[in-house]
Amino acid sequence: MREVFGLEGEPALVIGGGYGSGRLTSLLLARAGASVAVADIDGDRARSVAAEVGGHPIVADVTTPAGATAAVDEAHRVLGGLTRLANIVGLVDQRAFLDSDPGQWDAQVRLNLYTQMNVCHAAGRHMVAAGRGVIAMVASVSGMYGARNQAAYGVAKAGVMSLARTLADEWGPHGVRINCVAPDITAVPRLMAQLPGSEEEILAQFDAMAAADGVPLRRFGRTHEIAGPLLFLLSDLSSFMSGQTLVVDGGTMVHFPHCTAADRG
Repeated sequence: MREVFGLEGEPALVIGGGYGSGRLTSLLLARAGASVAVADIDGDRARSVAAEVGGHPIVADVTTPAGATAAVDEAHRVLGGLTRLANIVGLVDQRAFLDSDPGQWDAQVRLNLYTQMNVCHAAGRHMVAAGRGVIAMVASVSGMYGARNQAAYGVAKAGVMSLARTLADEWGPHGVRINCVAPDITAVPRLMAQLPGSEEEILAQFDAMAAADGVPLRRFGRTHEIAGPLLFLLSDLSSFMSGQTLVVDGGTMVHFPHCTAADRG
């Protein structure tokens, strides 16, 4: 069955692959037949996940161009090429706009946009030269609508989606595709650690918040529900998609925002 993905033997790099949806993306790529390099800023996490997938660990800080280039070049060397790239790096620092400052904006843009730019710049050189490649980046619905207390983060994620559109246009003639996944709130380990209780109890709290917020599916996402769309975008199943953003939000964007709780049912 895995032949439908077209990933058998394909050299793939997962940036941020040692944790959460990055770990699950690494696992899915390996199960689909790809040869996987797992890059993470935490060496222990990179090595642990690489051992799970029978892949190669890379310790990398992609917030700098030099770090991103080193990670990509190492993956290209150990895998004998690079045709698939999942870029899963980012973190929101929530604060009201009037409480923000240039330092916070600089940190958010560097972490959430420049990391994507650094990695794409390094990987694009290899892929364009080879005449083939697929990149999937993680954006956010915060970059698609007004997100209170997330001005810097939203601007950075909007930039990620714009970058994908531009690179799709520039690199498409060279056989390179690039798309994004834009998640809404997802029960990643970092968020779950902020609430008390067992995993089941924490997920119930998340889902109660989602229902109160009017999410049509009455729950927030899970990490595997980000990894799955990333696998789709990296596979041949999406072979005629480029420059697109796949929204993964439980249907939030489709409902009328002014309905009452009673209207939601």
